[in-house]
Amino acid sequence: VRFLRFYLLMRLNIISCEVFCREFRYSAAQSEHLIDIAFQPFGLHDTPAQLKINAQIQIDATPEGRYDYILIGYGLCSRGTAGLTTSHTPLVIPRAHDCITLFLGSKECYAKRFEESPGTYYYSSGWIERKDGSTEQGNIRMINEEAKKKRIESYAEKYGEDNARYLVEMEYQWFANYGSATFIDLGIGDVATYRSFTQQVAESRDWNYEEIQGNISLIQKFLDGNWTDQEFLIVPPGYQVVQTFDDQIIEVESVEASPS
Repeated sequence: VRFLRFYLLMRLNIISCEVFCREFRYSAAQSEHLIDIAFQPFGLHDTPAQLKINAQIQIDATPEGRYDYILIGYGLCSRGTAGLTTSHTPLVIPRAHDCITLFLGSKECYAKRFEESPGTYYYSSGWIERKDGSTEQGNIRMINEEAKKKRIESYAEKYGEDNARYLVEMEYQWFANYGSATFIDLGIGDVATYRSFTQQVAESRDWNYEEIQGNISLIQKFLDGNWTDQEFLIVPPGYQVVQTFDDQIIEVESVEASPS
């Protein structure tokens, strides 16, 4: 079956990174299905082994028979979802390398953007509110920049001002791979504030600023149960997620067939 569309009301349990907090809640409100969402802490993609552990714990804790499907609100995410399995309720996971695919609307759009605009750091509401910024009483502060200043001050006490700046710059060297800060506008939340925040990031790091229109359609399909084989992977009980290293990104494999 290459296309699945369920017309009956379903009960869905979503286990998701909180980067999708606003978008998933918005789309859940538009969906006809009964949806519960358990958001996991941002940043687990930086520790993929822990991402897998957390997600698997949530899957295993899902009561058997309560839900029709468990939706995994992650992409492959540094292989953090590879190996996820289920003993009773089928899993559904987007065929995506990371969350940017879902913000852009398709893995094809993702591939095109990354081919045409390498060195781009993408910002969405979740990336701003849950990672690079801190929302306090209506204001979003640039916590990464504040953390950098505090680290310089701490090092300066031990090694001197010049050495401290050198050490911190070496720690932040990965930023050298980027030259553009791009805000993905999905029309949800305080867009003006997100835009201003991303512009400040670009200015502080001497990057170019860009703004592109996001596409929430893939997220809406996910929560509507509009699951094509091209866009989503369904994992039956007794199977697990495996990486394919091609444009399908992920596939299923029998748990019994996997190497011990």
